[in-house]
Amino acid sequence: MTQDLNLPGPETDFIATFGNSEPHTLFGHGFAGAIRDTRPFGTGVTGTKHFLHLPGHGGRPSPGPGWNYGQIAEVLAQALTSTSATQALGVSMSAGGLLRLLSTGHPVTQNLEKVALVLPASFTGFSAEVAETNRAHLEKLRELSAAGDVESITDLMLSREPAEVAELLPARAWTKTKAENLVNTDMSDGLGLALEIAVDASSGDNPLGTLARFPGEVLVLTHDDDPAHPVEVAEAVVAAIPDSRLEVLPAGSILWRGRHEVRRILGEFFG
Repeated sequence: MTQDLNLPGPETDFIATFGNSEPHTLFGHGFAGAIRDTRPFGTGVTGTKHFLHLPGHGGRPSPGPGWNYGQIAEVLAQALTSTSATQALGVSMSAGGLLRLLSTGHPVTQNLEKVALVLPASFTGFSAEVAETNRAHLEKLRELSAAGDVESITDLMLSREPAEVAELLPARAWTKTKAENLVNTDMSDGLGLALEIAVDASSGDNPLGTLARFPGEVLVLTHDDDPAHPVEVAEAVVAAIPDSRLEVLPAGSILWRGRHEVRRILGEFFG
């Protein structure tokens, strides 16, 4: 039987690897995402590409209810170590995990030369408006997940997309798969992550100072009009990291309508 490279197992620490040359780049997905979702981000990136399934995704067991960015960061750190990656790309949840690693000065970050943070959803906190929007969405999502209502979950998720994206048949099919996973797997343990803070700026270890001193290159890539990934979060990240670069694309670009531009930006950044 041929192994599905989009579904790596515990024997590879749930990491799928493509290529065998330098540099090594680790790709981490967002909440309810998968390796299939992150592989397009690697299209224009040279070298060896490692795609990770985080706990609660792709058949990898959840650590239990109540996920936090410390847990996400530690899984990413283990993957960075095992792959000897010098470059990393994190989408949404994984972007928050990478920010946690960088802000704590985790030893594994000493080997990182380039980091791309795609659609960051959390940094040091949320505005009152964003926090309330996230809370209301989460409550509805939990209610529908508990009821096993896949179609309504799909509709709710698509309601946060631009209308022209929500009407795309591939977008609906992709979103329905995410909804099915929420209902049928232990992924729902992580729903509360939408309210978690990636970096605790009040920590006595001065995480923002540590983040600012990261010597590698940082790209922050997002798009407009995405309630789950507000541009203000991306702007705050860039403001905290000197010489980092911000790219804000039109609404719906990153996953659907602007793939060629995303490929160009990432290809130029990683080389």
